[in-house]
Amino acid sequence: MKPLVLLAILAIAFPVYALEMGDYDTVTLSKSSDPSPFCPATKFSNNDKCLVCHVMKMVDGKPKFGLSEISLSAGYTLPYGAQLISQHGELGLYYENNGTSSSVVRNISHYMYNHPELKFFTMEMQSGGGSVMDAWRAVGIIEEMRDNGIKINTICYGMAASAGTILLAAGDIGNRLVNPHAEIMLHKLWTFAMFKIDDPDTSEDQSELMKHFQTNINQFFINRSNLTKEDLDTNMYKKDWWITGEEAVKLGIADGLVKRIYPD
Repeated sequence: MKPLVLLAILAIAFPVYALEMGDYDTVTLSKSSDPSPFCPATKFSNNDKCLVCHVMKMVDGKPKFGLSEISLSAGYTLPYGAQLISQHGELGLYYENNGTSSSVVRNISHYMYNHPELKFFTMEMQSGGGSVMDAWRAVGIIEEMRDNGIKINTICYGMAASAGTILLAAGDIGNRLVNPHAEIMLHKLWTFAMFKIDDPDTSEDQSELMKHFQTNINQFFINRSNLTKEDLDTNMYKKDWWITGEEAVKLGIADGLVKRIYPD
């Protein structure tokens, strides 16, 4: 029997409609009024099995369907370093931050504002720290994204230290996850200048400025953890205060231990 004749017979036996596919292979389902959905690719008659071999992609707010072998990021030109991921039936972006990288976070935020189908941003911290001013810029952008309805997840598998710990704590409370063996570090600000000569007034001004910066950092952790001023004053008197991921959860810097972040 010729293929065209076979298709005609199938069309009569199973009234169908085609979902918008773009450049992907067509997935054909029966009309919603038909009690027996039919997929010609798998012969499945159960909607629950549709995603065994096909995946949904959102492009410019519209659903696109394709075979699961097609990259999830097909149709997207992503910001540098970002990956498209699916979680709990929603699409979002994933980014590994190796420093503080506020410029990348800014690019990701603009991209997500232009793609409202992206519902969450997951940032993995693998950071030994960086500029605290750059970290504050990234925190500000994260707070702006949150105000625009974007869910912010932060995660640490290995290390988040110094300004990197600020960004770890900046995620949505309840969505900050850590490996129990990860190393998290907080410390007091410090600076060093060789062969620099200051008068007493200048040294006093610099001291007050450093105290101002440190107070700002301490207040941030007090607001977003179980830490108190006394905890910070006692433990950050040392140069570096290292804790494990498990301890970070107990202190409220993180909210839980990493389990599985790709449930789909």
